[in-house]
Amino acid sequence: MSTDRIKILSARFRTAGASGRKFHVMSRKGHWVVFREGSEKIISKFDTKRNAILNGKKILSSEQANVLVVHKTDGTVEKLQTAE
Repeated sequence: MSTDRIKILSARFRTAGASGRKFHVMSRKGHWVVFREGSEKIISKFDTKRNAILNGKKILSSEQANVLVVHKTDGTVEKLQTAE
């Protein structure tokens, strides 16, 4: 990933709404999980990243979240999706 792309993602991440309304999709212990930023509680757990992202998008569209942060397996941010 280019340095410019990293800077853009970092800026978007910092300004992407209140932290209580950010949800993350991450790999944990061989599964993909969805959780609210600032909470240790896992909302849902999936065998595939695709299913975890689909669940995260449902949360985003239901207005429970204003940002969905999708991570790579190494924990770095892959993409941000905001509520429309």
